[in-house]
Amino acid sequence: METISVSKLKAQLSAELKRVQAGQVLTIVDHKHPVANLVPLGSEVLYTREAGEPYAFRELSPLVTGDPLEALGEERKDSW
Repeated sequence: METISVSKLKAQLSAELKRVQAGQVLTIVDHKHPVANLVPLGSEVLYTREAGEPYAFRELSPLVTGDPLEALGEERKDSW
């Protein structure tokens, strides 16, 4: 595992990404403190896709009916 400073990574990003793609693991340091690891992707890549239909808001029915403070009082009364 090799370390690289943020400034050097910014200056040589393409070359460093090629090294990571070849299997090298880089630890990125900022002012001598490690902040991240740059590792090659494994064989399992996560793919995403566009939504099939736009998001539509719908009102949900409440989970609790009545006064929640009454329900809380009932629950606490049983535990004392």
